[in-house]
Amino acid sequence: MFILISIFTIYIAFKVGLDVYEALFIKEEVTNSDTSTIMNKKEYIEAGLYAVYKRIIDIFSSFASLFVVVTLLFGGLYLINYFDKGDSLTTIFAYFVVTYIVSLPITIYQIIIDKRFGFYKGDWKLFIKDEIKKIILTIVIGGILFYFLIYFIDNFYNWWIYGFGVVFIFLILINLLFPYFMMWFNKFTPLDDKNLELSIEDMMKKVDFKSNGIFVMDASKRDGRLNAFFGGLGKSKRVVLFDTLLEKLSNQEILAVLGHELGHFKHKDILKNIAIVGIMLFGLFFILGHLPNQLFEEIRVEKSAGNILVLGFIISEIYFFIFSPIINFISRHNEFEADRMGAELGGGEHLKKALYKLVKENKHFPKSSKIFSLIYHSHPSILERVEKL
Repeated sequence: MFILISIFTIYIAFKVGLDVYEALFIKEEVTNSDTSTIMNKKEYIEAGLYAVYKRIIDIFSSFASLFVVVTLLFGGLYLINYFDKGDSLTTIFAYFVVTYIVSLPITIYQIIIDKRFGFYKGDWKLFIKDEIKKIILTIVIGGILFYFLIYFIDNFYNWWIYGFGVVFIFLILINLLFPYFMMWFNKFTPLDDKNLELSIEDMMKKVDFKSNGIFVMDASKRDGRLNAFFGGLGKSKRVVLFDTLLEKLSNQEILAVLGHELGHFKHKDILKNIAIVGIMLFGLFFILGHLPNQLFEEIRVEKSAGNILVLGFIISEIYFFIFSPIINFISRHNEFEADRMGAELGGGEHLKKALYKLVKENKHFPKSSKIFSLIYHSHPSILERVEKL
């Protein structure tokens, strides 16, 4: 127990140290950097301030995670087991309830900050409705998934192999059904700009991309940021444009952004990412399938399915963090290649202009310390991307 708590504490201390270092780096950059090629001084300061607030929120989240882990290992998990009589499914949902309650004030603080910087457009009634929907989805989808995992743990010696298989299948299903989950939160309407629609369809034909339609999402009712994405896999694929993107970008710039996304499709980045996650999941389940009995004895709980999975949530946070530099290195390489495709399909100058607008409208601070970027950033900085273009 003390070893696990010590490892988790060191991990949290490292994360908090990184956030503090990055905040100080941003402060120094805001004070001394020339921003004339990206945004004006006021915009640069505002983007830097928002980036610092995000680091503060991450620090709060880290301490909340540490609080939950220490509480669980120092008797919390024992009490949950005592009151639920060792029911594994109840144990898992009790863990999620505790985690949700502890993290809810941080989520609310994030909304307040986003409102202050002009991002979150909804009211608190919408926020509550969204949270209720998320809870329902978690109970339904999580309940089905955890039922299978508990069954395998209780009935098979090498349960971790079957557990990995079912989680990996769920991962693929979620990608397939993602557009339909989104429909529970947002309204999707067919694109009514026929010229833009034809241009997008012509561009998709060049890379043999078949979609289930081109849709506009009413993102502005919640958030002012700009985005576009291709959702789903196989026949469920659809092109989704945020209404905020249509408002701020020209048609040529939109085509360049979608050209970038088509680059990910052409290079099969989504399938590669699923394969990488599959390999990592296999390693994680191998660890969970070989947790020593002594670990459960020290926290005074049985080696039951529910307790294994709760410890799995704790271990997985550190496990994925360790591999994040490798994953993000691959992702940044893929982004450069997707930019190359975006430039070919939509025009390099149009993509540059679109990137500048995205950075300004989303208040994305364009610089980051090397160590922070190495660990956390899945995308290269705007300066690196424009230089490559």
